[in-house]
Amino acid sequence: MIRRTVIRRTVIRRAATAAAAASLTLLGSSSARAQFCPCYTASSPNNTHDCAIEAVAGTNPTNAEWQPIFDLVSQGPAAWGNAGPSVDDIGQGCGKPETYHEVAARFPCELLKGIATVESGWRQFCVPTTPSDQVGGPERTIISFDCGYGIGQVTSGMHVGETPSFDRERVASDPTYNLATGTRILASKWRYTQCVGDNQPVIIEHWYTATWAYNGLAYSNNPNNPSYDPNRGVYDPNVGGSVPYQEKVFGWMEHPQGKWEPTALAYPNPGEIGNGTSPPELSEPSCASPTDCVNTRPTHETSCNGSGAGGSGGAGPGGEAGAGGAGASSGDGGAGATSGGGGGPTTAPGGIAGDDEGCSCRLAGGDRGAGPWPLLVLLLPLGARSTGWRRFSQ
Repeated sequence: MIRRTVIRRTVIRRAATAAAAASLTLLGSSSARAQFCPCYTASSPNNTHDCAIEAVAGTNPTNAEWQPIFDLVSQGPAAWGNAGPSVDDIGQGCGKPETYHEVAARFPCELLKGIATVESGWRQFCVPTTPSDQVGGPERTIISFDCGYGIGQVTSGMHVGETPSFDRERVASDPTYNLATGTRILASKWRYTQCVGDNQPVIIEHWYTATWAYNGLAYSNNPNNPSYDPNRGVYDPNVGGSVPYQEKVFGWMEHPQGKWEPTALAYPNPGEIGNGTSPPELSEPSCASPTDCVNTRPTHETSCNGSGAGGSGGAGPGGEAGAGGAGASSGDGGAGATSGGGGGPTTAPGGIAGDDEGCSCRLAGGDRGAGPWPLLVLLLPLGARSTGWRRFSQ
């Protein structure tokens, strides 16, 4: 049984291209990336995308303070209660062997950390560096040019005239609520894309296609796109390079730069993925990298919610038996933001794609401030982008 792909693709706003190019210039060095903080608040004369909610002053959580936030949000609405919006149940099982059934939404904390790193560098608040009328002053909500708000870069529902079912003011002001709102989109991607393995929400790798869809079911995110190096390894943020969105997120989980426990994730066989914009049902991931299936890896259970186990052993080089995956340490790791509004990766994240629920993670990310706009520029030539966890949104 599969989760059917019904995500609606929309055309990316043309204005994003110009803004992305301008941002790329600003992000020419790691120091610039570390300082970049957009704040296209509702009252700004530079707010050209009808962002509806005013930025709110606040202090960005420290690395230690983010950890329990990720842990709570990973457990889903049953755990966070009024701290976040409602999220529909998701499916579990794909007949391999578990029969498909609905379960309460929950998410691998490692995945949430990786996405939030790529999206915003773990920033809800920072001192604005753009547009010109907002520069300086106290830390306040990070808002991308196309109205992506906060750590999750929640975009859908945040424009003038939109009436989402969540609290837009809390999206701008509350880091926990913002992150939880983003998972609504991630959950919808899980529901409306096809199975990976046996469709188990606790297996990090089973979220591969949902993570792809979170940024857009576009050819620009297909690992077989010839624009990408066919011999590339696992994405390493210390090195950088052009890779599909989901590989960037997976790479951060393997190379979190000491911000949380690393996990050497397995990848699907690219031969099963094909050359379309939406992958078919995929078998259990076991490849050691996006392009290397000769060497293999086990899949991994999330370390949060009391399930902290590594996967079964995979085959090592030359067919040697691989060691079993080490269990993840208990609890969350922290990532990204440091006190005072920084944190996060030194590379910029990707753009957004829309679906029937919208998307929350916009183009915001980068070490303490790098935005997602640069990656958007890199990806535009690879395929049409769509707008809409904008990946964290309605």
